[in-house]
Amino acid sequence: MYFRYLLLVLLLPFSLSSMDLKDSLAIKPVIKPVVKPYKIIPRKATLKSLMIPGWGQLYNRQYWKLPLVAGAFVSLGMIANWNDVRYTKYRDFYYQVSTHPDDPKYVPPTTVAVPYEDGTIRDLDVNQLKRLTDGYRRNRDYTFIGMVLAWTLNVVDANVSAHLKTFDVSDDISLKVKPTLDYQPFSQSLVSGLTLSFNFK
Repeated sequence: MYFRYLLLVLLLPFSLSSMDLKDSLAIKPVIKPVVKPYKIIPRKATLKSLMIPGWGQLYNRQYWKLPLVAGAFVSLGMIANWNDVRYTKYRDFYYQVSTHPDDPKYVPPTTVAVPYEDGTIRDLDVNQLKRLTDGYRRNRDYTFIGMVLAWTLNVVDANVSAHLKTFDVSDDISLKVKPTLDYQPFSQSLVSGLTLSFNFK
């Protein structure tokens, strides 16, 4: 009796391994995961491009447009900064040569020495400093308007590109021609006609 149990315990691992061997030799069907096609939704592209410039182009998988968008914003930002630095500098000098309404005892000088970027120092009066200050402020403000226009163009581009990517360009454009016969209650007569139906798929 004990011999049978001992034999069963010793032979059980061999029988299990032979079953595993048979299972490993059997041909199993290969199950491929189902990959859903990447679907572009124009509304998402528009909202993403509204949030961050260039995100809509990335969503549309138009990676080559990202350097253009980034370059436009970086260059406009650098131009705005360049004009703002000079506007602040000349505004401070303009404040020195202009009259101060809050301090009636202050007598402004007729000219002030202004160092330029090339290292030269020039004496400028009130009118020259006002013209420089207004010019740099105007250029800075135009650059901010340019940034808004670039952002708007970025959003429109993302929306149009998303619509064009989802547009069906197949050759299945069909035309159906059907005759019609309608009753006109005012003239109490039948009117014949022709209906043309275009089907775009």
